[in-house]
Amino acid sequence: MSYDHSAMQETATELKDNVLSILESHVGAGTAIKAGDIARALGLRGKYADRPVREAIKELRRDGYLIISSVRKPYGYFLAASEEEWKAFRDSNLKPRALDILETASAMGRAAQERWGGAPVIQQLGLELVA
Repeated sequence: MSYDHSAMQETATELKDNVLSILESHVGAGTAIKAGDIARALGLRGKYADRPVREAIKELRRDGYLIISSVRKPYGYFLAASEEEWKAFRDSNLKPRALDILETASAMGRAAQERWGGAPVIQQLGLELVA
């Protein structure tokens, strides 16, 4: 069996479109839907059926869709209904995760620089500081 990259991209695009279609009827925190429920609605079955849904949501977010995940009841995903929902998600979810990852990468970068020399940590990470 050969790998068909274009067919895989088409399938991923179709999945994203289908996930977005479901999420369009889940706007606002009170309408959250679990990844497993989205998977079942799309006919995906099995222990890890929610994984492609989560991947599609990640890609949709990168495409600019304001998909929020709720850690309070009702749990799940929904499209932001307001700027306040977006900001609450950003501040309680995205910022802490991003800062945690950067803190770990920075500490490891300093250790690597001490051990082997080389570029400053910010260059090692390939990041630019922006205001």
